[in-house]
Amino acid sequence: MRTLVLVILGIGLLILGTDLSRTLFNDEQPHEAFQTLMDLPPRAIANPKTNGYLLLLGFAVDPSLDPVQTGHDMWLEVESDRGHRYFDYNKEKRLELRVTDDDQGISQPLQAWADLDPIAQFQKQDNSPRTPSPQYRLLVDRYSHWLKMPFEDWGYGHPGTPRFAELFAAHRLYVAEGFSQGMGKGIDRLHHDLSAWRAVLANAKTLSTKVMAACIVDDDVRLMSVLLGQHVLDKVVFEHLGGLARPLDQAEQSMRWPIQNKFAIGVSQFERPFVQKDVVGQAESDQNKQWLAAAAGLNADAFHMVEHRLPANPIAKSLLQKQKLLNTYAQYYAALIKAAEKPTSPLPKLYDYAQTSSRTLVEYFVHPIDNVFTDVSEPIWEPFIVRIQETNARLRLAALQAKLRRPPLNQEIPTRLAEAGPSLYDPFTGIPMLWSPTQGKLYSVGKDRLDDGGDSTLDISVSIFSPLTKTPPAPSQRGTKAKKQVRQR
Repeated sequence: MRTLVLVILGIGLLILGTDLSRTLFNDEQPHEAFQTLMDLPPRAIANPKTNGYLLLLGFAVDPSLDPVQTGHDMWLEVESDRGHRYFDYNKEKRLELRVTDDDQGISQPLQAWADLDPIAQFQKQDNSPRTPSPQYRLLVDRYSHWLKMPFEDWGYGHPGTPRFAELFAAHRLYVAEGFSQGMGKGIDRLHHDLSAWRAVLANAKTLSTKVMAACIVDDDVRLMSVLLGQHVLDKVVFEHLGGLARPLDQAEQSMRWPIQNKFAIGVSQFERPFVQKDVVGQAESDQNKQWLAAAAGLNADAFHMVEHRLPANPIAKSLLQKQKLLNTYAQYYAALIKAAEKPTSPLPKLYDYAQTSSRTLVEYFVHPIDNVFTDVSEPIWEPFIVRIQETNARLRLAALQAKLRRPPLNQEIPTRLAEAGPSLYDPFTGIPMLWSPTQGKLYSVGKDRLDDGGDSTLDISVSIFSPLTKTPPAPSQRGTKAKKQVRQR
């Protein structure tokens, strides 16, 4: 009997040892999803000196330096150790043109953007400095040059985020200065600005560049909507704006490369578990991300919440089946990219992919892959996917503003909204935009997907001009019509 027990025990230990060996030393082959996600984005710009991305990196350097050359130097510093280094803005003269609230020559004209009618404020002489500060002039000149350059996002594969504050300020100064010089000049600059940033939005390979482009497109579309909502609008101006008011296309909405970039950085860091992370420039990068989150209306930690989570224990990272773990991550990221293409679809959960991973006998008890994911927080991508849809909603509203100014002007607005077609429907609901005749507002329900009556703090709304809203109904009919028309879909 004792011999039989020893034999059974020996067989059990042999099986256990075999499974343990398979668990620790036999790894999977790279999954198709992993191989696809490790593809690098295509390069179209061969000469670095012509890439506007490098001017973006060096945008705030001292006037004595070439911003493109400085940006190239910064990029080469991180490219030499992809996935592990941040852009270093602490070197001498790299932030000489940093924008602060203390510079009244810049902050004063920027304040006009918060007005209900910023264009009217731009056209007031007091908001365009008669003697612009050297910093103001240089930032606008650099920005004008940037708009003429081709742009390719070479931040792919790098964890750091460029500074956008100076570029954002220069964008506003550039457009505001145009309107201060006349409507024609303002419309021309608005056209160039919006076209450039929509191209950036379509070709962004990193999340920070994608969000920055959305913020500036929003800025420009807001000005466009102010003009399209005016009762008196020059025909030439109207036709020009009508051509600019187009919903986002698939490339502009796509989150494929920003999501894939997070995976690529994670793999790079995972493959070198014992390398000491270089933190030079990390604090500046974190501050830039927080600034960008605030500009986009996101929570301060939004960028932190989508960071690729890796096992905290370096020994676990080095001994576990690496490729099996990376394959699990890859299948999750591939599903995430696919779901992001349909904003109304629920996003996949990271841990669900760990649970479906095949396991050996040892893993049924130890669950090494499962344990790794148990200790890893879920990336939260929804705020960024929703943020791009907010930009899309604003563009669709602007397109509807233009459409409603064209014949047939005697048709009821709700009917025209329904007939506009899915390309101009509310991206948050998939049904026509809403119309409040009492406020004269057209609106999207926004990210909370609730009808708040066009409240601009909760919904995304624009004012429209229409002959149907010009004359209020007679007192005897007002109550009846209000009940019939308020919040018609």
